[in-house]
Amino acid sequence: MNQDLILAIALPVTLFAIMFGMGCNLTLNNFKTVLQFPKTMLTGIVSQMLLLPILAFAVLYPLELPAEILVGFMILALSPGGTTSNIFSYLANGNLALSISLTAIVSIVTPFTIPLIAGWILSSQLDSSLNIQLPFLPTLAKLLVVTLIPVILGMLLRYFKPRFCNNYEFWLTRIPLIMLLLVIAGIIIQNWQKMPYFISQTGLPALLLATLALVVGYFFARTLKRNKQDSRTIAIETSIQNGGTAILVTGTILQNPTMTIAPVMYGILMLIPMFIYLFWLNYNNS
Repeated sequence: MNQDLILAIALPVTLFAIMFGMGCNLTLNNFKTVLQFPKTMLTGIVSQMLLLPILAFAVLYPLELPAEILVGFMILALSPGGTTSNIFSYLANGNLALSISLTAIVSIVTPFTIPLIAGWILSSQLDSSLNIQLPFLPTLAKLLVVTLIPVILGMLLRYFKPRFCNNYEFWLTRIPLIMLLLVIAGIIIQNWQKMPYFISQTGLPALLLATLALVVGYFFARTLKRNKQDSRTIAIETSIQNGGTAILVTGTILQNPTMTIAPVMYGILMLIPMFIYLFWLNYNNS
């Protein structure tokens, strides 16, 4: 399968399946958490959608990365709500209901914020001669089709067929994640000869950003007097990004392989500090 086919067909289908599976595990009660615990929810949303992009720019800009790689990281930072964050929150003994609710909220908001903010980043960071643009309405429409609409469809299926969703929860959530791993593997294989260069350019920045996002997200929540369980959850939600959405923007919409490698590498390398964090929590609780 060539890279054009992966990005044009396999990735959108995979992201649609991921968001549909997430919707199958959501109910309106998840959104009521916003009203029940407004301060905690607001802390998590601010950490994901405001603090992380600011942190990403502050950390990565001084590294003097190639402009397209920096933009790739910034688009990633604008794509919170990684589906695996719920699993990691569970393993960290975090607040799973908070994790699921945050993922649901930001998944609804990001189709609107990404084209708005990423368009400004493109115009400010890239040479105008490259002629790379992210038109707001077409980008919004594409993101809604593969993110918000499948979530709504999944929620409708759960509302009318809750037993079906419960019985097949494993397959509805795990198969799309396997599909995403295959898409990422396909992108890596297609760019295998360039991987040493991509790793040299994105490896350290990805590890640095993922680690700092965990630390800053946790202490940001603690500073605002959230309890340790909620703070762990917010830290994980801040660090784990929706690589599928970011790759969709960089690879499918912008059709820029160089930008795409940043979210690809982050999606892999963010697991290193995450597993270290989980090991540390387990060691200190043992």
